[in-house]
Amino acid sequence: MTEALDRIAAFERDLEERLCTRSERCRFGTAFFHERFPRRWVSNFVWVDASLEGVDADDLAADAEDVLGRAGLAHRVLWIEDLAGAQRLAPRFAGLGYRVDRNVVLVHAREPDRRPDGHAEEIDVASAKRFSYAANLESEEIAERTDAQMLADFRDVLAERVGARFFGVGVDGEVVSGCELYRLGDIAQIEDVYTLTPHRGRGFARAAVLSAVRAARDAGADLIFLGADDEDWPKHLYAKIGFDEVGRSIDFVRKPDPQRT
Repeated sequence: MTEALDRIAAFERDLEERLCTRSERCRFGTAFFHERFPRRWVSNFVWVDASLEGVDADDLAADAEDVLGRAGLAHRVLWIEDLAGAQRLAPRFAGLGYRVDRNVVLVHAREPDRRPDGHAEEIDVASAKRFSYAANLESEEIAERTDAQMLADFRDVLAERVGARFFGVGVDGEVVSGCELYRLGDIAQIEDVYTLTPHRGRGFARAAVLSAVRAARDAGADLIFLGADDEDWPKHLYAKIGFDEVGRSIDFVRKPDPQRT
């Protein structure tokens, strides 16, 4: 389990270094930026890689305020390596106005409980962008259509920088469920699993994820992982289709103030 987590951490670091346009060391870690997509929170954040022993939340928040603020960003996002430290600091971060995101890391280790009813296939970048746009419009965190399109357009970056592949299930010629696959060497990540609201409950996400798993295995990946919200239901679906929990993580997120958006 520890070996898998170490490999996943190295993969994620490599992925972010390939995707960013610049990075900057700060007091407690590294800030990653993509200057063409400043409102994409997960492209502009602080990766906290220092031990948090003896560190308080106010110091950590001030570091993020400095490095992300100087970049002109309105949001604040911190990814924390030190899980025990993050758990200790979570109440104070919540008091500072941050959302505490608790996540599980899952590795594909078993055959699924059953095969999917739906059929998924690899789709091109243009189709992935249309699907991402439709999915973004359903998000409560995205208020503007321009932001929905901006986030969808990041598929071009993913395809160009890390060779991302996209899988989806179509209904009447449009993708209604899908996911993304990133592979670097013998490790692969499945990301952005989503089904549009009117098409849920039909096994489409199961089909998309298992199609991505097969593609990753065929390409030589011996470690396939994904992350899930520890407080939401999809982690139970992933368990049914062969994913086992190997670790947990905590992120701290502060949304932009309304007057700054």
